Amino acid sequence: MQNKRFNNNRNDRSVGGSADDDRTLYNALKAVFVDGAYCAPAITKALKGLKNKRSQPFVTSAFYGILDNNVRLEKCIASLCEKRPDKTSAVVLKIGMYYCNYADMPSYAAVNRTVELSKTVGVCSGFINAVLKISLNFTPTFSNALDKFTYDYNTPEWLCKKLIADYGETKAAAILGASIPQKTHIRPVAKRISTEEFASAAYGAQKTEYGYYVDRAQLDAFELGTYAVQSVSSIKAVNTYVKGFSRGKVIDLCAAPGGKSVYLSELGDFDITACDVYEHKLDLMRGYAKKLGAEISVKLNDATVPNKEFERAFDIVIADCPCSGTGTLKSKPDILINRKPEDIPELCALQSEILDVAAGYCRPGGVLCYSTCSILREENENIVDKFSKKHAEYKLIDTVKLLPDTDKCDGFYIARFLRSV
Repeated sequence: MQNKRFNNNRNDRSVGGSADDDRTLYNALKAVFVDGAYCAPAITKALKGLKNKRSQPFVTSAFYGILDNNVRLEKCIASLCEKRPDKTSAVVLKIGMYYCNYADMPSYAAVNRTVELSKTVGVCSGFINAVLKISLNFTPTFSNALDKFTYDYNTPEWLCKKLIADYGETKAAAILGASIPQKTHIRPVAKRISTEEFASAAYGAQKTEYGYYVDRAQLDAFELGTYAVQSVSSIKAVNTYVKGFSRGKVIDLCAAPGGKSVYLSELGDFDITACDVYEHKLDLMRGYAKKLGAEISVKLNDATVPNKEFERAFDIVIADCPCSGTGTLKSKPDILINRKPEDIPELCALQSEILDVAAGYCRPGGVLCYSTCSILREENENIVDKFSKKHAEYKLIDTVKLLPDTDKCDGFYIARFLRSV
């Protein structure tokens, strides 16, 4: 058995045993790496075609394990191949390297089953066999400290640079090395289920301040409509938005998929308007609100275009803006795969634009809330500083920054401004 060099936070060490398992894993990874699909829908779709449902834990664990180690696997491929292999060959190599270096199977079995997989998906089996055998004795070398940091924390170099610049190397390492539960977090819908009933249904699940982390089997113990899937960081953000308020008019400018607006409706006597720029997302929000019995008004609105109907109309204005998502690396590996450094300036420009428009919707004495699920200073403190200099009618009340290492949840940033005139 090889030394297990790679990390896996999924805590599932079961071993699938059929070619169907390997093909299902390949289909899910191909959807992500070749077709550009999001991770959760990709694995969900692939698992529907799995013949032996008992293999689901193995396939799911291997899928996320490969994503969790993608930067390391990419370095191995780059080091062992004279030129970059095509995308489908790279997917097969990642599966084989992962099997060899993490899965509880002998190396010869890992190589053999990957070679067989390559034959079924039209990839050169000789090439796969040769690279995998060489990889068994591969030890990475690093050109500098940043190169090693990138490898150790499985994070693209551009993002490592930004985090080290913002937090220092020690804190950046703590953030990237933090471990948070990989299960689904749910909270009770207060008017549908009592605290005692919710706790009883969640017996054996990991408790949090707001609910429980559950797996799919535990989720089946709850009646539909009695719980909401919502992250700890999202719940904390909403609690921050309404701090000091128990009633009032609220607008959530970038509300889809609607989780924050629905939760907000449960916290007091709030008249809530939830907006999005896409019609199909409005339908999703309406359906979600109906499912949980929430009373919110859903409206089509472009957050970057001033709307006269909204001028000085709200006690709380929420601008939870599109962002890099760098606070959600632990729960959304898509970010590590799809986000690019050139995205950040474009997102910052959009965030400032939305915040400037949102400033017109708050009543004097009301609160404007800016938030992102990013942990980058560019998208948070810098945007707030720029806004403060431009809008003398607003005073910064407070800021909250959630970080995976200290708060044990996804990263999140919230800034609240009080409008004076």
